[in-house]
Parts: sequence; C-alpha cells; structure tokens
Amino acid sequence: MSGPHCTECWASIEAVTATARKIAVLFYNTLRHGMSYKDPGADQYEQQYRSRVLANLQRRAKSLGFVLQALPGDANPAVS
Repeated sequence: MSGPHCTECWASIEAVTATARKIAVLFYNTLRHGMSYKDPGADQYEQQYRSRVLANLQRRAKSLGFVLQALPGDANPAVS
C-alpha cells in the first residue's frame, strides 16, 4: 500500500458498499412486497458445505493426478 488512496483500499470499500446495497435491497423488497423468509435449515447448509468440500477435494486430487473413491459401507461420513 502506497497511501490512503491505493487501489486495494478502494476495491475493499467498493466490495463493502456493494454488499451493503445488496442487503438493503433485499430488506426493502421484503418490507415492500411482504415477502416471507423461509429458513432452509441446518441440514441444507450442511449438505451445501459437504458438496463444496467434496468438489474442492476432487478438483485438488485431479490436479495432483489422483482419483477420489468413496469408502465402501460408509454412505454418509461426517465432514469437518
């Protein structure tokens, strides 16, 4: 960083502003149109996390020349 007006600083400020705007628009639309929020539940988030971790592991293994295989008999192992 070379000073208070560096490009990296502006990029992070713009990212925060964009995120704040997105949240504000969602909040406004919820109030304006009476949209209800439905919590998908922890199971959905856990499934998304598991899928994302598995995809990342498969991509990483492929880049190193390996192939991932599921363990027999362990249909739903815990991912942490």
